[in-house]
Amino acid sequence: MKVLFLRTADSLHFSYRYLVEFIDHRYPIEIYDPNKPAADQFNEIEVVIDTGGAIGTHEMVDAAKAAGVKLWQVTTNGLDHVDTEYILGKGLLLSHSPGPLTAVPLAEHALLMILYFAKNLNHNHTKDWHRVMNDELEGKTLGLIGFGASAKELARRARALGLRIIAIDNRDIPQQELDEFHLAFMGYPEDLEKILVESDFLSVHVPLTNQTRHLIDQHAFSLMKEKAVLINVARGEIVDNNALIGALTSGLIKGAGIDAYAEEPLAPEHPLLKLGNVLTTPHVAGFTQGTWHRRAKAAAENIDRLAKGLSPRNLVDPLSSP
Repeated sequence: MKVLFLRTADSLHFSYRYLVEFIDHRYPIEIYDPNKPAADQFNEIEVVIDTGGAIGTHEMVDAAKAAGVKLWQVTTNGLDHVDTEYILGKGLLLSHSPGPLTAVPLAEHALLMILYFAKNLNHNHTKDWHRVMNDELEGKTLGLIGFGASAKELARRARALGLRIIAIDNRDIPQQELDEFHLAFMGYPEDLEKILVESDFLSVHVPLTNQTRHLIDQHAFSLMKEKAVLINVARGEIVDNNALIGALTSGLIKGAGIDAYAEEPLAPEHPLLKLGNVLTTPHVAGFTQGTWHRRAKAAAENIDRLAKGLSPRNLVDPLSSP
């Protein structure tokens, strides 16, 4: 079982060493050289590791198909920047790294942003000793758009701080989970307005699809509380950027904590970087040592499964891809 680890011309992703650790010499691992012809590098390769899912090109996929590659493994959860249609159209198996692998760091990052605004850390610093009255989280309402892995981990932490939790999701949530997280309300996408109206903190936890693109738009902001805070550690295009800037500058909402953007990296002159009621981070919510350990381990386990003649886990269904 020969593995090809893709790299860019600029760098070799640091998770390579984690994959080597988990493979533990069971299979040979080749490193792709972007300065050499693609076709020759895929000979005898059975598994391709595409870190982040954004390195692979059509040329590489074509070479993989011609060489008989069995699995294209991407180390990302969201598939909006993976050319799933092309990869699957070539008849290759495509596996990703599901939400539970990044759930804890995403939840921690969202909670950091919630506390930042509750305690007005954009104003309350000792530089000029200008004090702004803070909020307490006890009794406030946290609205969750999506109730997958990262939302559950945020709910677990938020409940410990006394927040009332409401959520929507496009699937039925088992009663066991409803009891575990003590949700005040659990609804469906058609209940979005209720979440918007009631939330003091609104946190986005859905993938980017045709259905969720610009889900939070001008109308959504018009329904939110004036003191509400939007948190987005998911995907940038779920929020209408122009509507967000308008809501922040006009005072429709108190603030926003944003970790994902429609275009990355964010341009230095971008309006979001100039607003005092925005906390921006460079798409690092899931960027932890733990995340990449877990993703490398999941990739290694899929390689083991292929070697044993078993189906890889976390395969992308053509019908469910963006």
